[in-house]
Amino acid sequence: MDNRADFISLAGLRPDGRRGREIRRVRSRFGVFKGADGSAYLEMGQTKIIAIVKGPREVTRRQDRKYDTGIVNCEYNVAPFSGSERKKRRPTERKGMEIALAVKEVFEGAIMLHLYPRTQIDIYLHVIQSDGGVLPVGINAASLALVDAGVAMSDLVVACSAGYLDGMPVMDLNYVEQALGGPYLPVAVLPEKDKLLLAKMESRLPLEIFEEVLRAATDACQQVHEVLRAAVKEHAGALLSSQI
Repeated sequence: MDNRADFISLAGLRPDGRRGREIRRVRSRFGVFKGADGSAYLEMGQTKIIAIVKGPREVTRRQDRKYDTGIVNCEYNVAPFSGSERKKRRPTERKGMEIALAVKEVFEGAIMLHLYPRTQIDIYLHVIQSDGGVLPVGINAASLALVDAGVAMSDLVVACSAGYLDGMPVMDLNYVEQALGGPYLPVAVLPEKDKLLLAKMESRLPLEIFEEVLRAATDACQQVHEVLRAAVKEHAGALLSSQI
């Protein structure tokens, strides 16, 4: 079925005014939660998430302790007033657990855990408003919170998504676009190392279309990286100025 008349105009614009290869506006703030070792607020479009980091700190359960490395935990929760998703059925507990596990695995591949033996690093994601893309937005928020906490990573983790609408790949899907039920691919990368940490496709696609969508998602990550890298540099400059 061709949804072009409903979702992409003849000028190639989506309902929110973006072209296919445009990400949503990104805004961020560091240090939004003073009771944590690190925290950050991130919004992409109308999806808004706070990430809180506690640690590295002593492992709370002895059976989880690793003597040569640290461990990563993640918890995910959604505010009851969080937006588009409240109009449909509430996200299931299983979905939240899947997101938390994906975030945990991404950062296990990025944090230099060998520097933190016998410790745990806890990441808490709080979805304030949801308008699609909560997994990549959560990963980006967590990445900034880990920077704020001074946790060593091999590279700044960035994430974004892509899908396939009206016969073309599109970047950074919002809730309405995701709800169409078409192909949706969230991706997380280490951009400086050109390393893929996450590519989570639930639909089956012909290989050539999958490659187009993957390329769009990784290109979207590069756009996100430019914004987040600038935010990190500004944050580092502000910290340095405050110590002079």
